[in-house]
Amino acid sequence: MRKTILVLAVFVALIVAPAAPGKAEEAARARDVLPAEGLVPSSVAAIRDQAALNAHYYLADEAVLGLGRKTDAVFARYRTEAGEALLLVVAYSSAVEAGRVYGRFGGDFFSETFDPMSPRVVEMIETGDWAGAARKGRFLIVVLEAPDKAGCEGLLRRAEDKAPADKDK
Repeated sequence: MRKTILVLAVFVALIVAPAAPGKAEEAARARDVLPAEGLVPSSVAAIRDQAALNAHYYLADEAVLGLGRKTDAVFARYRTEAGEALLLVVAYSSAVEAGRVYGRFGGDFFSETFDPMSPRVVEMIETGDWAGAARKGRFLIVVLEAPDKAGCEGLLRRAEDKAPADKDK
């Protein structure tokens, strides 16, 4: 009994102990950025490459997001007041890489008013749905589609709030 209590105490201490300074950003994964509100848990899928993303949401034939062994990505569906929204979060090796992909992807996916220097974009896409993207530190957060602007902006903002800001730009 005493051994069980000791093991339990150590386990609890490990869970509630604050992370070492600087470790939170290193430990953050794409899955950690998913907001809980509205999440459809059974829809969460790890995305390893473009083909895996296209199985859930067809985006492109080529690897426009640079998905691969050096990225950590997750796709999820969300319930909103107006319907369903789709979220993709990708963690890159650095904020510089996330910014580079954001600029390239945004230029291809959004209208010509897209500004790669702006940290976020939300606009109506040709299907009549809303889409948005944001970069924060080494994370790229993309609402692939949402039924209304408020739902798109809200989901994007909640994910941004959960993403840690990295020190390297």
